[in-house]
Amino acid sequence: MKILHVLETSIPDLAGYTIRAKYIVENQKKHGINPVVVTSPFFKGGGLQTGKENINGITYFRTNHIRRPEKDMNKVASYLTRVKMLNMYKKAVLEIVQSEKPDIIHAHSSYTNGLAANYASAKTRIPSIYELRSLWGESAVVDEGLKPDSLKYRMIWRLEMKAIQNASGVIAISEGIKREIVSRGIPGAKIDILPNGVDTGNFRPAEKDDELLARFGLEDHLVIGYIGSIRKLEGLKHLIKAFREINLREPMTVLFIVGEGTEKNNLEVMSKELGLTGKVIFTGRVPHDEILNYYSVIDVFVFPRINAKINQAVTPLKPLEAMSMGKVCIGSNVGGLMELITDGYNGLLFECENEDALVDKIMRLMKEPALYEKLKANGMKWVREEREWKVLTPRYEEIYEKLISNQ
Repeated sequence: MKILHVLETSIPDLAGYTIRAKYIVENQKKHGINPVVVTSPFFKGGGLQTGKENINGITYFRTNHIRRPEKDMNKVASYLTRVKMLNMYKKAVLEIVQSEKPDIIHAHSSYTNGLAANYASAKTRIPSIYELRSLWGESAVVDEGLKPDSLKYRMIWRLEMKAIQNASGVIAISEGIKREIVSRGIPGAKIDILPNGVDTGNFRPAEKDDELLARFGLEDHLVIGYIGSIRKLEGLKHLIKAFREINLREPMTVLFIVGEGTEKNNLEVMSKELGLTGKVIFTGRVPHDEILNYYSVIDVFVFPRINAKINQAVTPLKPLEAMSMGKVCIGSNVGGLMELITDGYNGLLFECENEDALVDKIMRLMKEPALYEKLKANGMKWVREEREWKVLTPRYEEIYEKLISNQ
């Protein structure tokens, strides 16, 4: 069975989106499926503008020769460029489908890829799948201040819904995403859920990295940490405010924040104003091949996402990686995190945006080592049984076979 994956971007660019895609295609190859990839004009990998390349035994077609909108364009020029880009991208995907002759065209968010895949599907009668990984309009509401009644917001949702409606099948990565698109009129029977997963062979318990402990002065400290994008929706300001109280009670604690993003400068200023210089450490972006070392030095992971529609629906990847490495996770009680963390079983939950509640949860872990060990063991067990890619990959094949048989 050959599957053409239509992606926004891919490795060697590294982000949650590209890492999920990497896991999917490489595990499908191990499972006996033949994956091929095409990336959109938004591919961030650098030099290769067109043609194809081979990465880990998988062919990647590139379409960066197609012009995309630039940030400094005015609205009219950006719109016209985007329309032209999409039309050219549709034709490029169709040409690849006609040459590769896949059994399924599997597009992954955003709608640019879904619309291109559906166009090729209509021309060739090959079934298309649209995999919805996020709610792009809702993310912009938090991070960009986009108004839900704005033309841009309505247009994003209109295009997403068109990609969903015209696909032969739909995959959502969470129950929350499925609920949202069902509420917008998509039949539940059309939607399969295939959640985020993790490679437990790569993310496994490890001794703390001595070099990092020394570099950041973490020796003999309890390290509370976060790894990921530093954006408003992540709610890290609440973690920093809670940490101020924790550090007053337990001076041998450090808050270790790994990553980059639009909120980083604001949070650094906040930390200084709260008198936490040297106690809250921002590493900035770190090389992907070193990320496991950074995971190793953190004792307790906190994911303090705020109450926003995007967070109620979308599940993050990082808690799975942390659990797989034997780390204890604390998350706010928003829907996306509640799909991953069962309070008192494989982690702890606290009332979102309630800093006192977060303080109580962290202090409880510090005072109850037996609870810490229980959550640690159950987290590893749950990930290996429910979210290991070896477990998830056969479900893709079942979805593909169902679509082919329905043709």
